[in-house]
Amino acid sequence: MNKLSLKEEANQSAIRIGVPRFKMDHQDYLKMKVLNTILGGYFGSRLMANIREDKGYTYGIGSALIPFSEHGLFLIASEVGAQFEQDALKEIKFELNRLKEDLIPEEELALVKKYMLGNALRSFDGVFDLLERYKEIMNIDKGYAFFDEFIDVINNVSAEELKDLANKYLNIEEMLTVVVGPEETTD
Repeated sequence: MNKLSLKEEANQSAIRIGVPRFKMDHQDYLKMKVLNTILGGYFGSRLMANIREDKGYTYGIGSALIPFSEHGLFLIASEVGAQFEQDALKEIKFELNRLKEDLIPEEELALVKKYMLGNALRSFDGVFDLLERYKEIMNIDKGYAFFDEFIDVINNVSAEELKDLANKYLNIEEMLTVVVGPEETTD
């Protein structure tokens, strides 16, 4: 872990964990969008349920799969109470490992799929949303078929496929962890 301590009297520690990933036309991008949603991509995600709702370490935590024109980024971000910094990092690792070790229960997967399908539908509501969708696909060869493929992936991705993706792409040892907060007292 890399730690930069900028303010001794800080009440919070900002946590960023990330790793370079792929752009939107990568073969695993769409399935990773589903996996990311489960981990930290919506308010009912595992990171929010554990670190915010159960433990009370933060007001918010999330993860994102961010595509750029030539590459992408996987990122986990939160600000936690400084006294919870190490505990929050342990829980993040726990949630990453849980995705790698256990199959996502069908009920949880079905809920996330419904959530994502609703978001997909809402993302085409109005001229500005349509423009954003057009901007998303400008740099990939699939055109609007990308969105048909996305709906198909959401509907058909399995818990086994998601576990395989977690093992392939969610290795904490490969990720850069940066924490900004008060001087660390324990490690």
